Amino acid sequence: MARFKYDLLKIPLLKKIVMSRSFQFIVIFPNFVVFIVLLASAFVGSPVGNHNLAVLVVWILWWAALMLVLTPLGGRLWCMICPMPAIGEWLQRKTFTRKNDKQLGLQRNWPKKLDNIWLQNFAFLIVSTFIGVLTTRPWATGIMLVLLVIILPTLFFLLFKRRVWCRYICPVSGFIGLYSMVAPIELRVKDREVCLKHAGKECYRGGPNAYGCPWYEFPQNLNRNAYCGLCMECVKACPLDNIALNIRIGGDDLYVEPWHGLKKKGLDEPFKAFIMSTLAIIYAYIFTGPYPWLKDVANIFNGETFSKNFIDNILMETLIPDRLLTFGGIVWFSTLVLMPTIFALFTLLSKALAGWRDTQSFKKMFINYSYMLVPLSLTAWMAFAIYILLINGTYILAAVSDPFNYGWDLLGTKHIPWTPIATGILPYIQGGIILLGLIWTINTIKNISKHMFDTRSRALRASLPMVILALLYTFLVLNIWLGPGVVPSG
Repeated sequence: MARFKYDLLKIPLLKKIVMSRSFQFIVIFPNFVVFIVLLASAFVGSPVGNHNLAVLVVWILWWAALMLVLTPLGGRLWCMICPMPAIGEWLQRKTFTRKNDKQLGLQRNWPKKLDNIWLQNFAFLIVSTFIGVLTTRPWATGIMLVLLVIILPTLFFLLFKRRVWCRYICPVSGFIGLYSMVAPIELRVKDREVCLKHAGKECYRGGPNAYGCPWYEFPQNLNRNAYCGLCMECVKACPLDNIALNIRIGGDDLYVEPWHGLKKKGLDEPFKAFIMSTLAIIYAYIFTGPYPWLKDVANIFNGETFSKNFIDNILMETLIPDRLLTFGGIVWFSTLVLMPTIFALFTLLSKALAGWRDTQSFKKMFINYSYMLVPLSLTAWMAFAIYILLINGTYILAAVSDPFNYGWDLLGTKHIPWTPIATGILPYIQGGIILLGLIWTINTIKNISKHMFDTRSRALRASLPMVILALLYTFLVLNIWLGPGVVPSG
């Protein structure tokens, strides 16, 4: 039975907007303005983290929006409107809107050996190593914004062709791509046979009014959301009107087979799943406070940050090497060694139950089953995101009235006290989200097994260890949010 799909580009007004060369500038520019405000707030706003607009918006509002709405419902919608590539891409193209074939920079090709998301994995782990500082020190958030929105993206745009930064480097892009595979929106070709018969391939190479895919994706072979940034260049480029922006029932991307002739899935995406599923637990323990020592060790700097001069705040800080090594060790070992090892053991058990002589290799089973962690960890992150938003959201109302620490009260909300919201029902909301994630994960395991094994009995036997692993993970996450010791993080 055909899965439900509806092409949003059948709506004439939406199609007209997307076809405009001004489309991407229009959706990015408001976020770029917000970025400028946040950057200024990080350096001249309140030196106290829970009163600084940049810290509150980036680590509470934006993170919660990503995990609760933008990614699960919109896939790579954030990549469409993200300000990170703005400066670099505007410089590279030497224009805000029009098509310009003479671009600025060295225009080098990205090395084929790095055609994966390993750099994104390591970039995300580096950010995670400093999470205790980033979420409490405005100057640290400011430096991060300068690096990730101005310096590094601009450098990569001027060195390489297209959006190398977004596709291969950006630490945010990696996990959005992973979770976008379950989103109810996709960009696909309407008829692949039409593409095969057409020699122009403007969707990838570019056309008179459009650039070639900035993300190095070939729409003809696109069958997953993971690396499509929804920039809509291919919609403008295709002379055959063969690109659709579909509303769908999400989740098929988790067990889809690659098109014939394309490279097979590697270990980079599974390790992203290990990283995200493990850090969902570590972050919950850090920010809910049942283990104060973990919050202490995550704070790898020691100093006071109460001066109005951000340089003074930086100079007051002292790096604590022991804490850096300890917390960095926890983050990197648990994500790159401990979780993959546990998963490998359960995969071996699955292989044994399915039959050692089965044609499915251990590596293929290890990779394919790793996608069960996508819905499982996404809902764990959703539980975490709704916690930080409802517990700490009122801080934002106060900070937005005086974003630059000038004594303003623009919205009359400056003196609103910290007030956790819905604390009585919050654990039940989180528990419901996590249990829905478990049901979703079990269904994903079933579908992955069905696609790998030729008999129902073999698929069922292979599924059992992975279901047990999903149950154990769910129990651990539920114990964090429903067990004793969880306290408001204000």
